[in-house]
Amino acid sequence: MDVFVDGKRVIKDGSIIINSDKPISFIIGSMTFVFDFITNESGKRDVKQEHNGNTMVTHLINFQSTLGTGLTEQAQMATLGSGEKLYFSFAVHTISYNLRVFHYTWMIG
Repeated sequence: MDVFVDGKRVIKDGSIIINSDKPISFIIGSMTFVFDFITNESGKRDVKQEHNGNTMVTHLINFQSTLGTGLTEQAQMATLGSGEKLYFSFAVHTISYNLRVFHYTWMIG
């Protein structure tokens, strides 16, 4: 069975229960995608990315809602060697200050 969202094929989806200060890493081909959670005093939610060679680090700042927080649109993360674009979407539910559920979907198209 193949699953499609907005014409993009879902290649991997799932949920991870994590301690809030632990980064999440996905390795796809020669690329590593790291997601980490930062809480600061501003309280303003933001997403910042850093590229370092074949590694992309995405900082999720102030993602701590018990109701859930995520991207409103799929984010293009890379272009694969085949020329297909790699997309990512996620939602985060914070159960308590140090426990989160990270739901994710990787797509190509």
